[in-house]
Amino acid sequence: MNHLVYLFLAGLGLMACQENSINRNEEEVIRYRETVTLAESPKATLTFAEVQDSRCPEGVQCIWAGNATVDLSLTSAISAATEPEVVKMCLGDCRTLYPKNSYRNADTLNYTLAGQSYRFILKAVSPTPKDGQTVKKEDYTITLGIEKM
Repeated sequence: MNHLVYLFLAGLGLMACQENSINRNEEEVIRYRETVTLAESPKATLTFAEVQDSRCPEGVQCIWAGNATVDLSLTSAISAATEPEVVKMCLGDCRTLYPKNSYRNADTLNYTLAGQSYRFILKAVSPTPKDGQTVKKEDYTITLGIEKM
């Protein structure tokens, strides 16, 4: 009986030690203006800061497919900069935004923050525009793959 009590307490102890930071390759759904913690020590965070969506709405025939761009604000406790660093990512036809690079690479970003290298992969921007409907920025979410390298 004592062994079961010790086993139960050990399990509770392990559960209490879990962090809310990213410890492995994960896919995060992040809401507009939401901040996620990438690392606790030193503290590193990522915020879905801005969205611009020019994708062709469902139910409409367009000449240009359009794109969705998002700004990610990255901060680190060990960074000398007082302002967060803002990086852009893009889904869709991003050639006009990134003429020197292959537009297919705009959805993937390798970045070093707080001494840790990450790969961010923008997998989805939701909701998809629909004909005749306006989407408020507060309704947007992104699906972001986050990999420690």
